[in-house]
Amino acid sequence: MAQVSFDLVNNATSNRSLNEAIILDGETYIGTLSIRYGLSERLQAGIDIPYIQHANGFLDSFISDWHDFFGLPNGDRDKFPDDQLNYFSKDGKEGFNVNSEDGGFGDLRANLVYELFSGKKTSYAMQFSVKAPTGNAEKLTGSEAWDTSLALMTQYADSLSSGSYSVWAGIAGNYLGSGEVLEDRVNHWVANGWLGGGWSPYHWLGLKIQFDSHSALYDSHLKELGDPALIMTLGGSFALTETTILDLAFSEDLNVDVSPDIAFHLSLKHTF
Repeated sequence: MAQVSFDLVNNATSNRSLNEAIILDGETYIGTLSIRYGLSERLQAGIDIPYIQHANGFLDSFISDWHDFFGLPNGDRDKFPDDQLNYFSKDGKEGFNVNSEDGGFGDLRANLVYELFSGKKTSYAMQFSVKAPTGNAEKLTGSEAWDTSLALMTQYADSLSSGSYSVWAGIAGNYLGSGEVLEDRVNHWVANGWLGGGWSPYHWLGLKIQFDSHSALYDSHLKELGDPALIMTLGGSFALTETTILDLAFSEDLNVDVSPDIAFHLSLKHTF
């Protein structure tokens, strides 16, 4: 299986404490090539190769109108000019500062998935992942640290009078290495989990919702760095052919300011 995906992430938040300050205002575009290959009936290997570009963007006014229309929090958007780039953090000698458009390849991720059990309706699998420091910390395209993750995943699927449905969930433990991005603040052990569900009224259409959360990535008094995240993603899958699927989705930060304000996702997957 091969997949090409594109994510557009928009940020607009700022905060400061006695010794810390952060500004995240701009857009980030992430293009990812993902390849999966079955080594056996139960074992699958995969690799994800991302390219990351930070930019001034063009969606600030649209997102402000979106939030106003649906009555959603607008964060710190009123404090910033539209369509500027300023990713800044300062904590003593540590920090980062990106205020001009730049990009490059991100951190490469390799994984192995082993199917523990596959029944008529229920399945369980375990995934082990390694993230290599192929990105650039100064450009914020990577942490320049080795990270690892171990996850347990499950899915339940059944048919309905009109189509079918499925429910899935997972939990993972992660070890984050000491890289070059706020290295003295990194929480080395991080947990994350997800819960989702989908309904397919037709064989060519699937509607999905998923909630994702992770514990704090950094030891910080700033909410943006030191609080757990909660993200909701809504989207759909469209079967263009029997082997080619188009995915469209968008996500909102339910715990405001901890994760990107809004993100849009587009991917095209082909199974060989």
